[in-house]
Amino acid sequence: MTISAQDQGCPFCAIAQQRAPAREVLRTEDVVAFLPDVPAVLGHTLLIPRQHARDIWDVDVRLGQALTNATRQVVAAVSAATGTRELNIIQSNGAAAGQSVFHLHVHVVPRRHGDRMPHLWPPDANWSPGALDVIAGELRSAFPGTEDS
Repeated sequence: MTISAQDQGCPFCAIAQQRAPAREVLRTEDVVAFLPDVPAVLGHTLLIPRQHARDIWDVDVRLGQALTNATRQVVAAVSAATGTRELNIIQSNGAAAGQSVFHLHVHVVPRRHGDRMPHLWPPDANWSPGALDVIAGELRSAFPGTEDS
C-alpha cells in the first residue's frame, strides 16, 4: 500500500487504511463508519471516505453517492441502537464551518431533549426580504436552465 504525502499525517486516512485503531461499525469499498474517540452523545458515529478527500469539493458524484448511501445505513443503525429517530447529520467544510480534521467526514448524532449538544441555529436571524430575494436569485442563477423569477 502506497501512502501519499497528503494522507500520511491524516488521522482519518490512518483509520481508513487500518493503520490506526477505531471502533468501526461499517466498512464498505468506499466508506468507513466508526465511533469518534470522544462522542458528543452515545451513538455519535462518523463516516469517512476511504480515499483521502479534504472536504466536499474533493468528492466526485460516485463517491458522494456511496457516502450518502452509507450515511442512510448508519442512520438506520444509530436509530435502532439508540431508540431515537431524532438526529443531526452534520458535515462541515473549512475551519470557519467548524471542520477540525481535514478529511471529509459526516457526523450522525442521535438527539434527545436536554442532551449535551448545543442548538445549531441562531434564534435571532433576521434577514430583510430584499436580501433574501437577492441571494435566492444568485443561487437560482447557479443552476443551468433555471429562470430568475
